[in-house]
Amino acid sequence: MPIHVFVDETKSRGFLMAAARCEAGDVAVHRKALRALLLPGQERLHFRHETDARRKKIIKVISGFHILVDLYYADRDTAISRRRCLEAIVRDAAGTAELLRIERDESTIDHDKQVLHAAVERHGCFDLRWELLVPKADPLLWIPDAIAWAWMHGGNWRRLVAAFSQLRDL
Repeated sequence: MPIHVFVDETKSRGFLMAAARCEAGDVAVHRKALRALLLPGQERLHFRHETDARRKKIIKVISGFHILVDLYYADRDTAISRRRCLEAIVRDAAGTAELLRIERDESTIDHDKQVLHAAVERHGCFDLRWELLVPKADPLLWIPDAIAWAWMHGGNWRRLVAAFSQLRDL
């Protein structure tokens, strides 16, 4: 089954990109489950703005998806760190993923496009489609947001996501 990968980052305590791998056949049902978590007036879930009780509820829903989230960590938030993380995500998606959806950061959009074009060529995965999207465009972008936040906050938050998260090499 083809895989879709959804990517977001946190710039708190270093730089961490999370890449959630989801089987293409599960995408629609997972989107529906995440949309059901929205509160009245909410356009998207953003972990930084949720209460602890909501965070736990969201993680519980995500843990039921049986997905794997790859984590790419660098000590500092720099253009080089961002490039290395994006290149590693493309490297690890090559051959298994058909779609890579990345939460768009307006301040790095040109940089990201250049890095992604080069990484696709370097790894020969020309059938890998990629998109840079605003977070409300796809609820599955809320998964890496939640997991990256939980991982970087450590302690019990990290324990809640550790079963389906793994650190990957850059």
